[in-house]
Amino acid sequence: MKNFEKEYKKLNKAQKEAVDTIDGPVMVVAGPGTGKTQILALRIGNILLKTDTPADSILCLTFTNSGVRAMQKRLNDYIGSRGNGVMISTFHSFVFHYLIKKHYQLLGFNLEPKILSDEEAIFLVDEILQENSWEYIRPRVNPEMYFSELKQMISILKRERLTPAEFRLSLKEDIKNLQNDENNISSRGESKGKLKKEIEKKIESFERTKEVVEFYRLYEEKKFSLALLDYDDILEYAVKLVEDYENVRADIYENYQYILIDEHQDSSGVQNDFLKGVWREIDKPNIFVVGDDRQLIYAFSGASFSYFEEFSHIFGKGKTKLITLTENYRSTQSILSLADDLLKSSLIDEKLRSNLKENKKGQVGINLGEYAYPRDEIIGAGLYFKKKIEAGIKPEECALLVPRNYNVRNALEILKNMGLKVSSGKDISLFDVKKSQSLIRILGIIADPGNSILLSESLLDKISGVDTISAHKFLKNIKPDKLTIEEMKFSPKGMSLFRQDNAILGWGSTLERFANNLSDKNILEIISSVGNEILIDQAKNHEELIENVEVVRSFLHIATLFEEKKKNATIVEFLTYLKRLESYGSHIPLATFESDSGIAVMTLHKSKGLEYKVVWIAHMNEEVLMSEKRTAFALPEKIKEHIKERDVLSAKRELYVAITRAREYCNISYARENYQGSELKLANIIQELSKIHFSKKSQAETEKEILSFSPAVYTPKITKVETDNLQALKDFVKENYFDLKISVTLLNNFFECPWKWYFRNFLRLPEVKTKSLALGSAVHRTIEYILKDKPLFDRATNISRVSLIKEKIKTELEKENVNSISELKKLIKDGEMAVRCFLDDFYKNLA
Repeated sequence: MKNFEKEYKKLNKAQKEAVDTIDGPVMVVAGPGTGKTQILALRIGNILLKTDTPADSILCLTFTNSGVRAMQKRLNDYIGSRGNGVMISTFHSFVFHYLIKKHYQLLGFNLEPKILSDEEAIFLVDEILQENSWEYIRPRVNPEMYFSELKQMISILKRERLTPAEFRLSLKEDIKNLQNDENNISSRGESKGKLKKEIEKKIESFERTKEVVEFYRLYEEKKFSLALLDYDDILEYAVKLVEDYENVRADIYENYQYILIDEHQDSSGVQNDFLKGVWREIDKPNIFVVGDDRQLIYAFSGASFSYFEEFSHIFGKGKTKLITLTENYRSTQSILSLADDLLKSSLIDEKLRSNLKENKKGQVGINLGEYAYPRDEIIGAGLYFKKKIEAGIKPEECALLVPRNYNVRNALEILKNMGLKVSSGKDISLFDVKKSQSLIRILGIIADPGNSILLSESLLDKISGVDTISAHKFLKNIKPDKLTIEEMKFSPKGMSLFRQDNAILGWGSTLERFANNLSDKNILEIISSVGNEILIDQAKNHEELIENVEVVRSFLHIATLFEEKKKNATIVEFLTYLKRLESYGSHIPLATFESDSGIAVMTLHKSKGLEYKVVWIAHMNEEVLMSEKRTAFALPEKIKEHIKERDVLSAKRELYVAITRAREYCNISYARENYQGSELKLANIIQELSKIHFSKKSQAETEKEILSFSPAVYTPKITKVETDNLQALKDFVKENYFDLKISVTLLNNFFECPWKWYFRNFLRLPEVKTKSLALGSAVHRTIEYILKDKPLFDRATNISRVSLIKEKIKTELEKENVNSISELKKLIKDGEMAVRCFLDDFYKNLA
């Protein structure tokens, strides 16, 4: 215990009080950098040192796996092997493994339940949407529109402990209240005595929301039948067990004499209900919680200040001891003063005090930079990081923090282009990686070797090995919509007959071999074979090899999960599933290798719990920081009041967390205009802060800084090969332009986007039709079919007519590659309705 004693002596007065107060409920309000993890670990050591409590009678709960790992390491450093028996776990993991798995039969399950992963949840939601007929939540024009919203809605309802029946009842009550409210009745005009138009629309939107109720019911039933639990279920079932069963409660409080909970501000009402459920009959339970109300940034997951504050009187007024930690060991005072000015605690009055000796030389407070455009901010950040790295600061000590995930993706691209090494964690989505699309395209060709669209696109892909100009000339001289692998293998005029000298012939042969040899293999074998040959074996250097392996193993992970859920699945079924995942906007993290090397780029949320010597906080515009996605469905007031709106306080908390990640250098930037030229302004919560905190730079000054480095930094690096290709393409268009037939559509496409004109009108590449276009074509051809043989159609009975229309629409949709049974069923219904409208409105007037 030598390390324990050594670290204990370093504690300040408030920290020692927290460590020494080992009995009764204790609540510690600990600001950032005040040593929360340290006091939790030392308190555990102190309990073991001063009492005869065995290590396995101590329970330490946190909210993330990284928090568990940090606590285990710190405990091992302080007390060595004596801490091995301490139960350190996330809240969810503990209640699942030690309550639910042990008592699942009490919850009505016949099988031991399993946790539903994020990927499996996508499967489940997708399955319900596909297998059922929906009028609103799966619109024909954009069937994926509400996918994310439905998942979020389910989570909200579960956290608020609302069943589908209660949800439906809330809707009915709100509709009834709207109908019975005298203020909602029109008092003049034609609508006098009737409901006002806006109220009718609101009631109509509630009717649409009823479909969400049905979806929720099916989701819950399917999940229960498969013995699957989502993360919200875990806590809900845990509360049910401890509230309803005395033996379950006794099992916990008899086994665990001391409970410590980290980051308690992230607790939801359900977690507090769990604590009350277990220890409600204990006079002064030994529960120790640590948190900071200013760092409560998970309101969207049910956390609330009221739940955090509730702990102070949860076991009786005056029984919980309150301890505050305000001495900071991480950041300079200028950083802490800015944080305090931005947001004060609602529980304590003291301000954060830095324990560090500030580097007065060159210390000018916080840099606040104004830039012309959002992209310029990231360029400015990149140049700043370069200077710091050249001055001896490691890239791993630098972080760029941004508000949204799409900001992360954009920033990564810009910094990489500037030659900076970056670390992005799990923020890169598989579908955003170009080589992922290359792999999907080849898998599609294996599934359908005659797909001219995929074959044409594959020739334009760098992994084909075909140079750009050769590919474009080849496609110009054939009919791309009739392209086959055989035609690719046929040597174009002027090209070598030998595969090694003719890249198009070689690529065609490779695709033919894949299609012949792999089509009957399982999905994992196909991905492994194609991934190894096309990506891994073709890597030009170690960095590219790592990137390519990450792509291949990401697909192997998804395929493994897919084959577990669907035995003997085909490559066609797998590709259909991937297409739906992408269209749903699902974030499938790229399976990157664990590496923290490079500048960290992440959202403000993700930065919580981390610290860096240099921090740059970008895109701090009012329009970005306060933006919020609107709820797609009208919600009952009972539910609506629990959905946290994007308010000023939540924005302040996010910025507070971001600022206090910095140890020495903190920069904030914003843009004057967006890319469309609309004016942007600095976030109000920053404008309200005292000017004494900042060293400001105007747009003119930041532009001068960037230009002094190099004007070329404003534009992405383009290799000489790409420049030469562009010139060659221009010459190619010049040579063939006069063969084109000019039309209004052609000109419109050119003015909309020259590249759109080039691929659609010049090369005439085939395109995939949307479901709406496919339906339109099917209806058009069905009407044409009816009109061509009008006398025969006139003689047919009504039953025969209906059958004929349905069969014709089905045949035409299948020609448009609509193969999904549920999709066909819905589109046939819509198509039949459209044809009937034509028959009712126009057909009878035709001679």
